[in-house]
Amino acid sequence: MKKFIPQPVLSLVLFVIWLLLNNSIAPVTIVSAFLIALILPHLTKRFWLIEAKIKRPVAFIEYLLLVLVDIVRANFVVAAQVLGRNESLDAQFLKMELDLEGSLPISILASTITLTPGTVSCRVSSDQQYLVIHILHTTDAKADIDAMKQRYEARLLTIFGQQKKEIQGDKEVVS
Repeated sequence: MKKFIPQPVLSLVLFVIWLLLNNSIAPVTIVSAFLIALILPHLTKRFWLIEAKIKRPVAFIEYLLLVLVDIVRANFVVAAQVLGRNESLDAQFLKMELDLEGSLPISILASTITLTPGTVSCRVSSDQQYLVIHILHTTDAKADIDAMKQRYEARLLTIFGQQKKEIQGDKEVVS
C-alpha cells in the first residue's frame, strides 16, 4: 500500500483541497482530485525524506507554545529598541556552536531564531557544527547564545531524542 500511496495524509489533504477549490463534487472533479492525490505524492516523495523523528510530540507542542510567547514578547522589546535611540543599539553577529544533529532539527532551530524578532539566523556552517546569528542588540553575546541554547536548542535535543555534546580536552563526549 505504501508504494501505491506513499503519503496517505498528504493524498487525503490534496483530494479534499482539490474538491474545495473547485467547489464541486462532479465526477470529473472527483476523478481529477483522485489523480492529483495519487500522482503528486509520487512526484514529491524525494523531498519527504525526513532524517529525524520527533521522539516527544508533547514536548514539541510545548516548544511551539513557548516560541509563540517569545515572539510576542520579543515584538515589544524590539519595538521599544527601535523607537528608542538607535545609537544605543549594539547589533552583532554571533557564532553559536550546535549540539543538534540533522537538517530538520537544525532548520527548526534556525527558523525559531529567525521568527523571534531581533534575531536572524544567517548561515549554518557546511559541516552543521555552528549557526551564525545576527542580533539587533546585545550587551553580553555569550549570555545571549547561552540563553538560545538553553531555551531552544536544549528543548529540541529532548524533542528529537538527541544528547548534548561536550568537549573535554580535544575529545567530543556525548552526555
